[in-house]
Amino acid sequence: MREDLGRQQMRALVTGHSGYLGSVMVPVLKGYGHDVTGLDTYSSEDCTLIGGENDAPSLCKDICDLTAGDLDGFDAIVHLAALSNDPLGDLKPDWTYEINAGASIRTNHASSSAGH
Repeated sequence: MREDLGRQQMRALVTGHSGYLGSVMVPVLKGYGHDVTGLDTYSSEDCTLIGGENDAPSLCKDICDLTAGDLDGFDAIVHLAALSNDPLGDLKPDWTYEINAGASIRTNHASSSAGH
């Protein structure tokens, strides 16, 4: 465990926690002593930078359906949910835009509405 740097423990929600970046972020946050919950559809759970199980409790929910109520009780939101696959982006650009841009904007609004 890293030395305490005067940081308070936070309850953090990590969107896309089972994907490429989230699989790295969750252990980092937990390593600093934060209470982490994930939110993911699990469509990319085999696409990680590190192997092993992600043992964070999680909500199986599409980022496009996120509401302010889903964010109650969290101190921080780490938004990593996205489609990062070029062939998929070429095949369905409107879908990629809706998830990567539209859902990110809605996540920001939901976070603001929840008082973050």
